[in-house]
Amino acid sequence: MRWILGIILVAVVFVGAVPAQAANRFINFAGGLWLVKESPFPNPAGPGPNFWDNSADSVWVDAQGKLHMKIRQIGGVWHSSEVTLLEGLNFGDYRFQVEGDPDLYDPNVILGLFMFTNDTEEIDVELSRWGNAADPDAGQFVVQPAVPGNIDRFSLADAGALSTYRFNWQPDSIFFEAYKGGATAPQSEADILQQYFYDGPDVPPLAPFAQIHINLWLMGGNAPINGQELEIVISDYAYTVPLVGDLDGDGFVGITDLNLVLGAWNQTAPSNLRADPSGDGFVGIEDLNVVLGNWNGGTPPPAEALANVPEPGSVMLLAIGMVAVLRRIA
Repeated sequence: MRWILGIILVAVVFVGAVPAQAANRFINFAGGLWLVKESPFPNPAGPGPNFWDNSADSVWVDAQGKLHMKIRQIGGVWHSSEVTLLEGLNFGDYRFQVEGDPDLYDPNVILGLFMFTNDTEEIDVELSRWGNAADPDAGQFVVQPAVPGNIDRFSLADAGALSTYRFNWQPDSIFFEAYKGGATAPQSEADILQQYFYDGPDVPPLAPFAQIHINLWLMGGNAPINGQELEIVISDYAYTVPLVGDLDGDGFVGITDLNLVLGAWNQTAPSNLRADPSGDGFVGIEDLNVVLGNWNGGTPPPAEALANVPEPGSVMLLAIGMVAVLRRIA
């Protein structure tokens, strides 16, 4: 069904969504078909506004399947880059893997990883200092409209050469996460750059023309402060339907998920929000039930497949015993 919508969207593009003189260009990346945005000088377009180049000198996929995007000068005029996935969306988990240290981007540069329906139905991961070189925070999660309570800014000082950004979009909530490395989930709490749980009134509903975008652009269309062109690499993009109870993101509900809950037992506002799947800000029996109620779901990873995976009943007894011990300690 999603590919049918993609075909329809491609048809719409050819009918006249862009100026007749502009040649539409598409790329294949991460198993999907993406439209490369084109709005060259002297016809700027938002955001920014910016001029946008869709040539292979600005946007391409390399032999390893990685997406490259550039901000560069063409005839002395700065041009930005954007791609849009021609595939319908659903609730679920959206993950973007970024190579290169985003904390080192020029202050006028913005990397956007986002779902867009319209200006008030949008989920954003944005990596930028928004023109302020002195701002210690170079990342933000936003649920549009960008009013107080819908924005969470955070530091990228520890992001390093490879980092991952994701949002889990559900009908009544969005869970954002940024972490070091390229795994499907942070490998330790030390890898977590930021987590943010939003359950306010502006969670976007599903819409027929909601789309995933990746863009690299200049604030206000202004030149980079350092005067340098920039190339970024998105090494992977993935959409998955989350497995309920799979707190560590390995595709299986098992002992590591149970340990996440028990390790944060009785914590209010836990340091790792994955331990609070109920989203109530407290790690307790409701979270334990999420894991135990879906025990052994999914496909065991090799390490767990080789082990003797206990049955739900024995795990329940073990968990109850551990909870009792935790209560005595508390």
